[in-house]
Amino acid sequence: MRKRVGIFGGSFDPPHMGHVEICRYLLDHNDVDEIWVVPCFKHPFMKAMAPFEDRLMMCRFAFGQFGNKVKVMDVEKRLGDISYSLRTVEHLQGENPDIKFSLIMGSDTAKDTSSWKDAEKIRGIVPFLTVPRGPKSHIPDISSTNVRNCIKDGKRFVELVPTDVAVYIVTHGLYS
Repeated sequence: MRKRVGIFGGSFDPPHMGHVEICRYLLDHNDVDEIWVVPCFKHPFMKAMAPFEDRLMMCRFAFGQFGNKVKVMDVEKRLGDISYSLRTVEHLQGENPDIKFSLIMGSDTAKDTSSWKDAEKIRGIVPFLTVPRGPKSHIPDISSTNVRNCIKDGKRFVELVPTDVAVYIVTHGLYS
């Protein structure tokens, strides 16, 4: 049987407990065998983000608790330029033809796919694996924007992100 890998892309600016719990949910429900976390290199909507290396390191801290079940990939940096999901999916499939890929997203993101470049083409290549988000979900209703705003406003944020991520943010002076 082919290994089932969920591609979990995003800005991860910063990665938070909602991201961590999406991984836990999918692994606990046996929806995937492994998850590949893919931080965006250059956002398609030109969104300002913390430096890629900082976000990559925070992802390694955030998802390290899952061991080899969750891998953090720098594939979009290696591809360079703007990070389009289609290009990333096609590249990963080309490198790993024996793997059955799916694209992971929260239900909040799923409703925005119509604004993606080549969304229907992506959907034709890999299934979308949608995880429920919001008040009726087991996944904490947190966004990276919430976390950044808390930090910028001097509010408590440590329960919103894994401990090692909070330490990284503070020691590197991110988002303040």
